[in-house]
Amino acid sequence: MSLLSYRSIRLTVLACNYSTKGNIFYDAVIVGGGMVGNAMACSMGLSKTLSSKKVLLIESGDPKPLVKTPIYSNRVSAISPPSVAFFKKLGIWENLEKYRIKRVDRLEVIDSCSRSAIRFEQSDPANEIAYIVENNAIVALLSDRIRERCNNVEIKTKTKVENCVIPNSLAELVNLKLNDGTEISTSLIIGADGVNSQIRQSFDVDYTSWEYGQKGVVATLQIQAEDDNSAAWQRFSKYGPIALLPLSGNLSSLVWTTSDEHAEYLLSLTPEQFVDELNHYLTTDASQSRITNQVLSVVEGTLNSLCDTKPTRVPIPPTVIALQSDTRAAFPLGFGHAHSYVAPRVALIGDAAHRIHPLAGQGVNLGWADVRKLIGCLERSIHDGADLGALTYLSEYDSEGQRHNVPVQVVCDWLNRLYRTEATPIVLIRSLGLFAVNRLTLVKDFIVHQTSSE
Repeated sequence: MSLLSYRSIRLTVLACNYSTKGNIFYDAVIVGGGMVGNAMACSMGLSKTLSSKKVLLIESGDPKPLVKTPIYSNRVSAISPPSVAFFKKLGIWENLEKYRIKRVDRLEVIDSCSRSAIRFEQSDPANEIAYIVENNAIVALLSDRIRERCNNVEIKTKTKVENCVIPNSLAELVNLKLNDGTEISTSLIIGADGVNSQIRQSFDVDYTSWEYGQKGVVATLQIQAEDDNSAAWQRFSKYGPIALLPLSGNLSSLVWTTSDEHAEYLLSLTPEQFVDELNHYLTTDASQSRITNQVLSVVEGTLNSLCDTKPTRVPIPPTVIALQSDTRAAFPLGFGHAHSYVAPRVALIGDAAHRIHPLAGQGVNLGWADVRKLIGCLERSIHDGADLGALTYLSEYDSEGQRHNVPVQVVCDWLNRLYRTEATPIVLIRSLGLFAVNRLTLVKDFIVHQTSSE
């Protein structure tokens, strides 16, 4: 008998020795069947080290089969290169490509208060900045993969947790009661249940949060692009950034960060009025700072004469032609940070652990990075013959996750605050910074590398 098999049997015996009061036992329970929760369940099901562990995924909704329609979903994600590699490992990327995805080759960022702008692209043109994928496609294909290949994973849909009791030590198991009356015990509960996480609220963890007083207005747009629409666009306005994410040659997904009041106004407009309002904010020069532009012109002219380069042209976003019907919606934006992602027998992943402003498009990518880090720690715990809920190994995930996620959260929060002001001194400082970074290829390549790697 191998050492690993002996350890697996030993842990099973130990689990059976816990008092489960007649409850159904699972080695791990994942609460939340969104993009991150499904990725966690799929990863646990495909892991050879965890293949003997009985896993339950609880989802309150009833996921629908994936059916391609002419109308794109208004909720999409920018999938970073590490997340693409992760999906390939899980075996769903090929099916996503068959469904529909859109490659992004560059990101154009523009300031509405000055002529400053920056272009991000990979140093190797063969590599992408990101791919734009519909959220419902990711969830559906992950769910299909679990059902097809993960024999140790059970999925319960249309199910909610009514009560969750998390112990303070490994001496007891986590006990759950579901809305269908089922009572469950588990060695490890994983909270993937979003911003208002019930699992996070079930144990003693400090949580720092605030609302931005902003909403993200989303919609699917028909646009007129000069090329094959392979660029993502972001223009910072006085209310917040306006992002256009390419979906196809003539369609883009909108994420317009704006004030709560302006969001309600945008939702009240007719489709034609909405398109006019959006095109206005994408192109208007009304907020341009004359002093800032004068300084930028002097700096650029000096650099061009010294380096024998041509003046840079501020890129112009594509023109919006029409709004696809029934695709407008809005969701609130805020910041959230769990001071610890773990406790004995519990781990938080995705939005349950950290909430981030969408301006950098990193939110769900951070969640998938959580999954990869947590899986690694769980596999090490099994290899060492430890309990799945042992804090020693969960703390490794916490440390790795916090080091990776918190800097990204802070930078996004800072950028959101920096670009919400039209005060001339602030506009001047940020415009000079954007101008400088755009001229420094090594700095731009470093930023792209940081967002394209773990």
